[in-house]
Amino acid sequence: MKSVKRLIAVILVLALLAVGFAGCAAKGKTLMKLDGSEMSVNLFWLYLSRMKGMLCTTAYFGNSATGSEFWDTWMDADTWTTYNDHYTKVVLEASKTYLAAVALFEERGLKLPDSYIQEIDAEMEELVLKEADGSKTAFNAIIGEYGVNYEMLREAYIVEAKIDYLEESLFGVNGKKIGANLIEEYYLENYARFKQIFLYSYEYVYEVDDNGDIVYYRDATHISYDTEKTAKKNADGSYATDANGDRIYVYTDEDGKERIAYKLEGATRKPVTDEKGNAVTRPYNDTEMEVLTDEANDIFDLTQKGDAIGFDALVTKYSEDTGINDFPNGYYVTEDTNYESPEVIKALFQMAVGDVRMIKSDYGIHIVMRYETEPAAYTDSEYEDLFISPTTGTYVFINDLISELLAEYLEPYKSKIVVDEKVLATADIKRAGINYYY
Repeated sequence: MKSVKRLIAVILVLALLAVGFAGCAAKGKTLMKLDGSEMSVNLFWLYLSRMKGMLCTTAYFGNSATGSEFWDTWMDADTWTTYNDHYTKVVLEASKTYLAAVALFEERGLKLPDSYIQEIDAEMEELVLKEADGSKTAFNAIIGEYGVNYEMLREAYIVEAKIDYLEESLFGVNGKKIGANLIEEYYLENYARFKQIFLYSYEYVYEVDDNGDIVYYRDATHISYDTEKTAKKNADGSYATDANGDRIYVYTDEDGKERIAYKLEGATRKPVTDEKGNAVTRPYNDTEMEVLTDEANDIFDLTQKGDAIGFDALVTKYSEDTGINDFPNGYYVTEDTNYESPEVIKALFQMAVGDVRMIKSDYGIHIVMRYETEPAAYTDSEYEDLFISPTTGTYVFINDLISELLAEYLEPYKSKIVVDEKVLATADIKRAGINYYY
């Protein structure tokens, strides 16, 4: 199966790219043609603006991408490729894909149901009402920054609907027509399984008493006292109690200071939280990090046999990763998995099965071993949280698989697209507006 740039798949699914055909040439110079279909440069500006909006979010380059100087910097110093050159080409490739998809839609004799058009028209009317108080003229002024007008944006949404309809025709709703062999092939090509021995490089800050000792609770509100110690008394000889009315138990430390006697067995601690409700943590100091690193190096030395059974035992003995309780046979990830320590994902896909690597992240030290992927693990209920989408009820990777399969269908059509290079030279992502909404 041919691999497809993941960023192009993101555009196909999320960026709402669209294509102008036939009559659109009158609204702007024609950028590319495929048989009887055309795409105007105006709509290419729209695609560029959508990509730019996505890249200006915190998930990508953030505010740095809003300045023109960013786009002139080199993305690859070896080839002297700038961010402007790279992402303009990415959008051009995705635009070709859309033009080819509509050609296939027409070739198969497909037709959008009237309900689809009605839904799009209702959405357009809502946009005009919400964004421009019902004035199309005012709305055109808003979206003109992105190279299009009302009719062109409407056509964009219609074409997007055609692409969705084509995908359903080819692959079924949520990929129901895709064969099990193709699903398995995609899974084996894109997923890796790993286990890790994880050691935190920080600790949570817990609630403490007046002496600075961590407070332990037997339930949500009641302190867990060690009743085998001495019950504290007031000056009048009565027993001292806390805010809940529970009797307080104490002991005297080696310095002669009275301290609260906590029963630790079966007790819990309360993390201190910030104003947003997030647990407060304290990173290890240099001395603590030296101790942690020495411990990690000692454990890593024990893993060098490359023995999965031996590594499993080390995970059980040393790892502080509680996730292993939910996934005792390991985690499954792709190169695009939104894992909190991306350093682990990057290293994992550079490793062969059986390799072990030690990786440092903002959270701690990971000693990672790559395991053989199990056949059809996505069908195992043990991994449901990793593979099944809670919204669609099908595999989380199905849309990416559909994008790859569609790209294979469209390759012969894309090869016949003719691009006007002079017109293309007039448009690039550096000069496009930043479009977050349309």
